Formats: sequence, structure tokens, C-alpha cells
Amino acid sequence: MREIALALRALMSERGPGLTCALAWNFPCWSGNERIVSILAHTDRCNLQFFTGYRLAERWPGRIEGTGKQMRHVKIRSVAEVDQELAAIVDAAIAQDTTDPERVA
Repeated sequence: MREIALALRALMSERGPGLTCALAWNFPCWSGNERIVSILAHTDRCNLQFFTGYRLAERWPGRIEGTGKQMRHVKIRSVAEVDQELAAIVDAAIAQDTTDPERVA
């Protein structure tokens, strides 16, 4: 999981160089105007959690999962899954935070 988490961290550094990163609930969390994304490591995967992911889920129905009020996630089981589609999802989340930030409940 370490390799996956490091690949996700590199993706966030590349796509969101102006974002701040801090620990929240013992996981790295990137914020702009509001919280945008965090990385959670599990035993068999890492989740890239999008705090207002419900706003993105319709655009990537096969990739973004979850049923919470706001938060959704993408499960990443290999470094190969840190791909251009995931970068596009991250870009969309950052753009939403820039143009239409939503307070995280």
C-alpha cells in the first residue's frame, strides 16, 4: 500500500501544487478553499476520498463509489490505477473547489 499511497501523493503534488496538505484523522488531506481529497490506506487498497465527491460521481460512475451525503471515494489496488482518468477526477475536484467551493459537513 505504501507504493500506491506514494503514487497518490505524487499525483496530488502534481495536480494541486497550490493546495495545502495536513493530517486529518491521521490521514493526509489536501485543501484549497475547503477540504478536497484525502488518502486512506487499507490492507488491500488505498482510497482516494473526495469530500464533495457526490458532485463528481455522475461523470465517472464506474470509478467513483460511495453513498454518503457528500463523500465518495476511488479504490486503488495498484500503482497502474493512478492513471490519467484519476488525474482528471482530481482536476475536476480542484476546479470545483476553486470555482464553487462547498463547505464540508
